[in-house]
Amino acid sequence: MSVSRPVRLVLVTAAIGGVWGVALPWLGRFPVVARHVAAMESRKVNPAAMVYTELERLPVRPRWVEERLILWP
Repeated sequence: MSVSRPVRLVLVTAAIGGVWGVALPWLGRFPVVARHVAAMESRKVNPAAMVYTELERLPVRPRWVEERLILWP
């Protein structure tokens, strides 16, 4: 069964709209996400437009990993 291009476009658009309009706001209600957004906003950083090279280094890994792992030689 083949789906025509216009139908495929509508389905993809609906899927993107569902993720953007339903799933992401729902995820934003989780305490960990809400705390992160609040922390970014308190620093006057728009969490929707973060550029990670402009932020302070975030502790994403323990120090021992940083000491033993070389990501870019």
